[in-house]
Amino acid sequence: MNINNNDLEILKSNVSTTFFKFTLPNVIGFIAMSSVVLVDGYFVGNYVNGVALAAVNIIIPLVTLVYGISIMLTIGGAVRIGKFLGENQINNAAAIFTKIIVAITLISLFTTLICLIFSRQISILLGANEEILPYANIYLKTISIFFVFQSLEYALSVLTRTDGNPYLASTAVILGAIINFVCDYIFIVNMNMELVGAALGTGISFVISTIVLSFHFILKKGSLYLTKKVGEWKELLIAGYNGSSELLSEVSAGIIAVAFNWIMVTKLGTQGVEAFTAINYAIWATNMLAYATGDSLVPLIAINYGAGNLLRIKQFIYLARISVLSIGGIMFILFIIIPDVLIGLFIVPSQSPEAFNIAIEFSKYVKYAFLFIGLNIVLTAVFTAIHKPTHSVLIALLRGMILTLLFIYIMPHIFGDIGIYIAVPLAEILTFIVASYLWRKNPITKRIIKA
Repeated sequence: MNINNNDLEILKSNVSTTFFKFTLPNVIGFIAMSSVVLVDGYFVGNYVNGVALAAVNIIIPLVTLVYGISIMLTIGGAVRIGKFLGENQINNAAAIFTKIIVAITLISLFTTLICLIFSRQISILLGANEEILPYANIYLKTISIFFVFQSLEYALSVLTRTDGNPYLASTAVILGAIINFVCDYIFIVNMNMELVGAALGTGISFVISTIVLSFHFILKKGSLYLTKKVGEWKELLIAGYNGSSELLSEVSAGIIAVAFNWIMVTKLGTQGVEAFTAINYAIWATNMLAYATGDSLVPLIAINYGAGNLLRIKQFIYLARISVLSIGGIMFILFIIIPDVLIGLFIVPSQSPEAFNIAIEFSKYVKYAFLFIGLNIVLTAVFTAIHKPTHSVLIALLRGMILTLLFIYIMPHIFGDIGIYIAVPLAEILTFIVASYLWRKNPITKRIIKA
């Protein structure tokens, strides 16, 4: 199926209308996608126990790694697909699409095999102590069975949007979220299956969403299709490199979670891990909403970049900044007004009073990070979309790994426990300063600013 540039809504329609048409379904989809994790946390925290909740948080970094590989290949590939679609090179776009799907499937299946064989050792490596280990081990074994569907759900949702069908992408993910909620209620509350039930509910939701998204390509509703003429596989390496900042963002989040789990369990015991779990859910949700906006920017910028429409790119970026500032501002205000309500969703004060109090103290400092998380993620997405992966990688490394790990190590020696709590906001603030400098000095973004 061939399409003309003038037929692409991304290139010709009203900027605000196009931005929100792509962004709102994506944000709704990411809310649904994030809700899978949040719903699991709610049911586990309220209907199993705090140790089980800590076990889920222990395993999340590995789940994040698998998810990050899918993001890396998908976003990097989507940039090239978007550019080819903007240039009306449909066969080249289809070849990249095929390579992404094949690579993600094989990598996910291999990861599942490793997790099934070494689940206990991996759980210990991620920070599980003797109290948490039995829960973490069984949760990892169960959730790893569904890694391929988790990865494909994300990849197909992004590529469906890139292929001009954002509403189907959001509908499929929302459907999965609803199924996860129902399954969690049945498996955890009614059938008392504890963490196995949580993992099964999440896995089944991934399976259903993946099947629904597949119909877009099976029924050939857009331009992308599976092809035997995939060309050179080294192109996948180029796509992976261009999307590497997204992988680093996810992997860094996982590494930071492991670092926090280790330091919390060392200094504050299992209650410390429970407390961080509740805070981490808020950070996770904010990241996901910001990633939704950044994800939406990638095809919008990539296709317009291919067509040379710099003014439209500038306008899309402006709307994205306003959006993520609104998201971060709302989270900041909520943690000022009702931190006890937010934390109480995951930690029952009467059951784990010490963990609840630690989380309340943590929230007093971490809330400032919400004002900068979205801006950093949007700038990362912009650099990815204009084929400047080095800039994206630097921003991702600073906010997600280098600065945060540095502050986690240094600040407790200076400020005690408060030093742990201020590590994330300090990392986000300093990263924003560096990202803003790169934005103003890069030759391409200079042209965008002047457009």
